[in-house]
Amino acid sequence: MYLAIVLVIVGFLLLIYGGDRVCCGASAIAMRLHVSQFVIGMTIVAISTSAPELITSIVAALDNHQEIVLGNVIGSNLVNIGFAGGLVALIKPFDIPFRIGEVPFFCLISCIFGILTLISELTAFEGIFLCLLGFLYIIYVCRSDRRTLYPQKDKILKKMVKKIHLGRAFGTFFCGIGLLLIGAKIVIYYSIVIANKMEWSDSLVGFTIIAIGTSFPEIATSLIASFRGYGSICIGNIIGSNIFNILIVAGASACICPLRVEARFRLFGIPSLVILTSIMGFFLATRRTINRSHGFILLVLYLVSFYLTMN
Repeated sequence: MYLAIVLVIVGFLLLIYGGDRVCCGASAIAMRLHVSQFVIGMTIVAISTSAPELITSIVAALDNHQEIVLGNVIGSNLVNIGFAGGLVALIKPFDIPFRIGEVPFFCLISCIFGILTLISELTAFEGIFLCLLGFLYIIYVCRSDRRTLYPQKDKILKKMVKKIHLGRAFGTFFCGIGLLLIGAKIVIYYSIVIANKMEWSDSLVGFTIIAIGTSFPEIATSLIASFRGYGSICIGNIIGSNIFNILIVAGASACICPLRVEARFRLFGIPSLVILTSIMGFFLATRRTINRSHGFILLVLYLVSFYLTMN
């Protein structure tokens, strides 16, 4: 039991470091290919910080532990909004200086996901539909607004881009992918060992141990961005990661095998996700800020939803 816990922690460390390498490599490649900072922030950073969830869920689906996938997606999205967003706002409130066009899509996707999972299991057809929406979202972000988040740094960025070695960037990226695969395999295997000892279901393991562990990159990125005064990166990471988790992580996993929904998630987990997403969307659309009172509401609602789902 104790050895399994230690190995799960080792697996998470590999996931976090692997995700960091993927993020660094992908960002360097994008900058070297002259992709704007806006696109990097809303797609590559969000996708890279969600890489642990993606790899872990795909490995779980391939190993026929499909219950872990939905628990991971629902748990990770709740952690991103309620814990990461709420905690960051409590520590350091932040304004949203950039456009909020993604907010309605952010809320809509959570509602669609909720409806699909409440009606029945996620099938391959629905998985393809979600993946297609994910690719359309990325294309939309890339085409809609190519302004940089921090145009005053363009000269500095141009100097940095000249120093980036494309081969090294690709090497860093694929090294990160390898670490993610190894870490995901370790986390899945030994989390199931722990679950068997504690008599937990696979979906509950995904909702707790795996969801919280794989959300570390989002939590760390959001905290760092907030402390440095980059509120747009913080909230952009949360929105982008949650959209990516639903469309690509759940979608790709459903293409591998049908994803069944446990009763406790139908009763509490999925409704909590839709409610928390809608509340954050309301704050962003009407206030254009996340202050301490907003953060407190999000954090309390997350803790309540966690308690209800666990019991």
